[in-house]
Amino acid sequence: MMTRIPFPVIATRDIRQSAVFIRGGTPGEITGVSGTTPPYYTVTFWPSGADRASVTLSYLTTNDLREA
Repeated sequence: MMTRIPFPVIATRDIRQSAVFIRGGTPGEITGVSGTTPPYYTVTFWPSGADRASVTLSYLTTNDLREA
C-alpha cells in the first residue's frame, strides 16, 4: 500500500528506468512510500522545471535521493 506524503527531494545520481533518464540534481517530490523494509519511494521529478512536464518513477531507494 502506498501513502501520499509530498516531500521535496533531489536525485543524488543519474537514474535510468526503461526509457526514462533523470539526471542527478533533478528536483522532485516523494509522493508515496512502500510499507516494506527497506522502504521504496515513488517520486515525481520535474526534469525541465516545476512548470513543465513531470516524470514519476517507482522503486527508488534512499541511495537515489536526498532531502531538498
